[in-house]
Amino acid sequence: MRILIFLLSFSVFAEVPVIEMKNAKAFYIVDGDSISLSMRIKDIDTPEKKQNCRKTEDKIIDCGMIAKQHLQELLNNLPGKLMIDPVGIGHYGRVLVDVYKGEVNIGETMVEEGIAYAFSSRYKPSENIAKKHKRGFWGYYKPPLNPKKWRKRYMKKF
Repeated sequence: MRILIFLLSFSVFAEVPVIEMKNAKAFYIVDGDSISLSMRIKDIDTPEKKQNCRKTEDKIIDCGMIAKQHLQELLNNLPGKLMIDPVGIGHYGRVLVDVYKGEVNIGETMVEEGIAYAFSSRYKPSENIAKKHKRGFWGYYKPPLNPKKWRKRYMKKF
């Protein structure tokens, strides 16, 4: 019986891919025996924290915080198991992932709901539909500047 349990537990871990990295930029050292890994959802881009936009003509809001809260709500409220599939290493050393909650592709949902920009052609059709139906940021008086352009203009780090 113990051997069977050992083999079953080993088979679960055997499915987890090994992530190879050139450096430890994506790690945050919590303490002597704990690390936290920085991951980025592949093929989407959202406004940065403190990146403003105009919801109405006279109301400026932090669209980066809106995007963060929306992601949090999706991950907390959608039914099913959270699945994270590492698919590569990004330009800044972060692990690129596809994230699913149950059957829902979180990156695609963020774009479909107008809370994220398509970072590549993968989700461009979803972005076009969100724009057409004025979902999320696309229904605002002035949507946020494309995050890539915003970072280039306002952040030295990127």
